[in-house]
Amino acid sequence: MKKFLVVLLAILVVVAFAKVKITYFADNDPNGAEALLVRIFNAVHPDIQVEFIQVPWSTTDKHQMLVTRLGAKDPDPDVYLGDVIWPPEFAAAGWALKLDDYFPKSEREKYLPGVIDAVTYKGHIYAFPAFTDGGLLFYRKDLLEKYGYDHPPRTWDELVEMAQTILKGERAAGNKDLVGFVFQAAQYEGLVCDVLEYVWANGGEIIDGNGNIVSDDPKVVEAVKFVHDLIFKYKIAPESVLSFMEEDARQVFQQGKAIFMRNWPYAWSHANSPTSPVKGKVGIAPMPRGPHGSSGAATLGGWNIFVNAYSDHKKEAIEFAKWLTSEEAQLIRIIVRNNMPTRKDLYTNKVALSFNPDLEDFYKIMINAKPRPRTPIYPEVSDIMQRYFHAAVSGKMDPQKAIKEMTKELNELYEEYGLK
Repeated sequence: MKKFLVVLLAILVVVAFAKVKITYFADNDPNGAEALLVRIFNAVHPDIQVEFIQVPWSTTDKHQMLVTRLGAKDPDPDVYLGDVIWPPEFAAAGWALKLDDYFPKSEREKYLPGVIDAVTYKGHIYAFPAFTDGGLLFYRKDLLEKYGYDHPPRTWDELVEMAQTILKGERAAGNKDLVGFVFQAAQYEGLVCDVLEYVWANGGEIIDGNGNIVSDDPKVVEAVKFVHDLIFKYKIAPESVLSFMEEDARQVFQQGKAIFMRNWPYAWSHANSPTSPVKGKVGIAPMPRGPHGSSGAATLGGWNIFVNAYSDHKKEAIEFAKWLTSEEAQLIRIIVRNNMPTRKDLYTNKVALSFNPDLEDFYKIMINAKPRPRTPIYPEVSDIMQRYFHAAVSGKMDPQKAIKEMTKELNELYEEYGLK
């Protein structure tokens, strides 16, 4: 009997100090921020052990892998890093845990408004905002100063006028390779991000905050036509942008062959790298506003931390998710990866500014960044927008007809899914 009690006590001691293992779906780069954050968490939480689940490189493949697992109600991963456009889809499917209890008004106010909007679906919050992104205008400070401009373009008209003036002067001086403006206009998600910025900057919407399709609007048509005209009427963007993605635009701009560029914050460090031909010559600004808009707009990018609704360890998963989006964790991401934080205070944090002195300039852009249409069928909606936006911008369809047909197809899609 005594021997049995000793064995039982030993078992109870082992159980009492056993670690709870939770899994994390994110890129396990040993030199990356996620791996470092996991190591720190594991070191200070001896009762919890976080392990990575190997993930694909492509965002599309990441999405498919999660859809397969969560669609089968797999409890792994307990926590997953997900794209900013996923919350409505994952919430509607029941895959993401509702997190309202962790976001009282006092907590929500610590975040950029756009990132809270992005994780909210039907009035409930389904993810912790981890790091963010937003479209912005890069410009050649030296060229603007050379031609007497003391500020970057604030309106569409100013963008066109400045680009045409500088191009005329530079080409007369023999700089034949220079173009006015480069951006992302291939038929893919990047085109949607770009065009939405013009739509919003002109006071338009594709799908409003109540889930209504409102794209059949002259302000939307005007915005799409303007993107077309940048190439074919004003001739400040080369036709090659119709096949450009982010890196295509960045390389042209960084080689000193463009005056303006629309891109994401990642391009800033590249443009100012030691070997960059435009190092020290680049400025950043919000995208310009249209004739019916009150300000420029930025499409929200970034990633969020979700907790699996089927997790067997929700308490521990939530504790880990809160750490990944804490002020300390976001500061580490700034240091390791130069990720833009979702918490407002970090844009004026002295330590953060010592690693990225331009955070305060980025804040002016991130504070106004807007999420793409929040819908549980975003991939299907995006596919429709990509096709019609590209047809209009490339001149294959009249912009007014393209937007009318796009609106019709979006309405049919919503009816098919019972969303109207």
